[in-house]
Amino acid sequence: MKGLIVSLYAMTASFRDPNTHLYQETILAPPPTTIVGISGAALGKKFKDALEYFKRNTISVGCRVQNQGLGKDLWNYSKISGKTMKKDILMREFLYDINIDIFIGCKDSDIIKELYQAFINPFFALTLGNSDELVKISNIEICNEVSTIGCKDIRNTWICGNYINDFELDWEKVKTLPIKSTIRPPIIKNLPIDFKFNDNDEREATRFSKFTFLGDAHLLREPITAYLFKDKRIPLFVFSEE
Repeated sequence: MKGLIVSLYAMTASFRDPNTHLYQETILAPPPTTIVGISGAALGKKFKDALEYFKRNTISVGCRVQNQGLGKDLWNYSKISGKTMKKDILMREFLYDINIDIFIGCKDSDIIKELYQAFINPFFALTLGNSDELVKISNIEICNEVSTIGCKDIRNTWICGNYINDFELDWEKVKTLPIKSTIRPPIIKNLPIDFKFNDNDEREATRFSKFTFLGDAHLLREPITAYLFKDKRIPLFVFSEE
């Protein structure tokens, strides 16, 4: 399999849990469909077409994230209810000072080259979350050979599946954390991975999958299959038409 690593930086980013509304919790890393969205923006495709592109070409995606903390933003907005306009508020979480590596794998080297050229010269401005959360591309590189490896040391990313009972703390890492640090268990989210679209391209989730989000101090008890992008070991989620 061939691979692509796209390194991004953003001052703020948010990945809203689709199950939240007035309190918009952010997921700690971009889920697979967000990676499809930002790739589609680079290619100049609408989300519907980008998702079909990833499924048709059996493209795998993964990520790794580092951030400096979490903030909360209070929004006052107007909404239409029937024929009237009403005011409401919502609380939106965001990550700040964030570095993200996006990993894309495909057996077709031409697809990897096409995505590489798209990120070199994006068709649309790239964002992570809201339309004003622009990202800077700091590096892009092609991996000519991506192999698999069994690995327990998976951090700052997500794994497809529920691993809440299959992790332990890395106590050597914990000892180096600042005293005021808060250590939380992995977070499990049930997220959409496929959609159907109406004539107006409005989408409705049709398939969901559980994802486990691991932090910097988590270790898996048993190895899982990861993919080796140069020296980086990353779990991937594959899109397919099945």
